[in-house]
Amino acid sequence: MSSKDQPVEPDPDDVIFRAAQLAASAASRRGSGGPPRATVPQFLRQYYRHVAVEDLAERADVDVAGAALSHYALATERPQGTSNVRVFTPTVAEQGWSAEGHTVVEVVTDDMSFLVDSVTMELNEEGRGVHIVIHPQLLVRRDIAGKLLEVIDDESMSPSSEPDVCRESWMHVEIDREAEPGQLAEIEGKLRKVLVDVREAVEDWGRMRQQAATVAAVLEYDPPPLPAEEVARPKPFWSGSPTTTSRSSATGSTASARSTARSSSSPSPAPGSGSSAPTRT
Repeated sequence: MSSKDQPVEPDPDDVIFRAAQLAASAASRRGSGGPPRATVPQFLRQYYRHVAVEDLAERADVDVAGAALSHYALATERPQGTSNVRVFTPTVAEQGWSAEGHTVVEVVTDDMSFLVDSVTMELNEEGRGVHIVIHPQLLVRRDIAGKLLEVIDDESMSPSSEPDVCRESWMHVEIDREAEPGQLAEIEGKLRKVLVDVREAVEDWGRMRQQAATVAAVLEYDPPPLPAEEVARPKPFWSGSPTTTSRSSATGSTASARSTARSSSSPSPAPGSGSSAPTRT
């Protein structure tokens, strides 16, 4: 086969460039709800940073642009400590873009452990087949009321460097098509509950670890009248942290992320772990 007959690999920058042109044009027409026109190419590159080239190349440019802009619109207002969730089935006729006929779950929340696997486990438990997960973890700036001011294009910047800057998890999950409004609302409600449980599990873990450290110090300096090996046996657990990034499948309850955090003893995953790159089925 000659070089000219070799298949040409799709260039993600070309896809992003074309999608950015469409997105910038749409932002100009609407006048609000999307990123400033000048920042659209940067935002799309950040949004799709971990997406496989073939996953972008096989989609229409309008769908690539539409998914990112839709997610940005959901993120425009988010008070501290809350999660934005939307479940809908986009169509070209209504939203101007589609997701290959799938229903879309959009989430915007603080970047935390357990997120992606907890969300996808809930969807799987409900029999909602998951087709693709896009999970950008974005550094953003918000005002005191939660209005989105900027998506920051500087990965070297620390979220704690400025009081109005934080890292967020934006999850775009495509599932089997669902057209019934009541079912869409039910999915959204269950996912909101899951995200509350995840937040509580993460916050509980810090307090539990501090309590474990206090107990460890007492045992270290004032051990009970037991053999040394008995006192030393729990030590591996004193400095542990959760490893499982999903809610416990043993109970199947929406509160089991807390049980997972309490019972696990391996090193903690990075915030938002479970799927930083897209998964596809």
